[in-house]
Amino acid sequence: METLPCPEYFAGSDFFKMIWNFPKYLFPSFLCFLVVSQSVWLTLFYESRDEWTALIILFLQLWIYISVFRSRTRIRQLTEDLYRISNMLDVHTIQRKDMLTIYIWVYCLFVACGTVFFEAAVFNSSMIAHAQHRLLNSELDPFHLKKHFIYVLNSSIALSVSINHGFFAVLLGYYCFVCCCMKKFFLHFVRKSRILIARQDYQRILEIYKELNETMIMMDNFISLPILVSVLNILATLFWLGYSFAFTPSVNNTTSIYVYMGFIQYFALLLITLPPAAAANQAAATAREMVLSLPGWFPKRYSIIKMYVRQRFMPKTALTLWKMYRIDKSLLISAIGTLISYGILVGTLGSVQNSNKET
Repeated sequence: METLPCPEYFAGSDFFKMIWNFPKYLFPSFLCFLVVSQSVWLTLFYESRDEWTALIILFLQLWIYISVFRSRTRIRQLTEDLYRISNMLDVHTIQRKDMLTIYIWVYCLFVACGTVFFEAAVFNSSMIAHAQHRLLNSELDPFHLKKHFIYVLNSSIALSVSINHGFFAVLLGYYCFVCCCMKKFFLHFVRKSRILIARQDYQRILEIYKELNETMIMMDNFISLPILVSVLNILATLFWLGYSFAFTPSVNNTTSIYVYMGFIQYFALLLITLPPAAAANQAAATAREMVLSLPGWFPKRYSIIKMYVRQRFMPKTALTLWKMYRIDKSLLISAIGTLISYGILVGTLGSVQNSNKET
């Protein structure tokens, strides 16, 4: 709703306008509540590594939301640009809005069902019981404050699960959709260019590629930072799930299901983020090679086309993680390897500390 303009029938009434703008203020309020509650929780258990990890995850979520909120107009503009390019390329599968709407609703339904499932699983897991037991046995005094803090704890956990499995799944689903569109457009452009070369219509080729190139650059300019932070958030959450599962004293079947399904979901979010972007970059590189070879197909216009291509399209266009890492297929392996390395390191340090305490 934040990426859409307020409808006219809502803008005419202050009450309906307030209802339309309500999510703008509700979501950041939830995030601020989570940060404050986690900070208070951390003051009680400052030696716990998983609490520090949870606070880092919350700050990453707040960072993502601020980045997306500042780019909401460009998100809407990107959607309009994709539809305009689909008309230029005559990609009829993208123009079938009914099928596209069905796909979007199915994905949103899947996210909503996953959120409800994880809410039910986490409140029946031993992690909640362990956290409540730690709070009741803490040095917080008097006792009635502990009961109030339990309500705050349950509320913060419910909000955290909803935000993690709701908002960020939708954001990464949108990114996957855009990457798949860009890949399809670039590959369709390569096929269409061969037809236009046979027609000696190089101007149309350059015009379409200019639109594709500018859309890719605009997309990377505003969404590369939220995607970088989202990837860090996924890795931190995977680490937190593994650490909490490994160091929780008693683990029941519900906790095991919650952790296993959490691993599956967040690994799936990683798979719908990095591989589609890498595929879009590969398709963009193929389209760029086609454009760079264009002067050779038109000997009479060789100098003009070569000069235009060198001036406009020599820098490589690619989707990145905040302009630091070009997304390719090996990045997924590197991210998983880094996560495993840090997990082994922290687990080893925890085992050494526990052995020292016992001795």
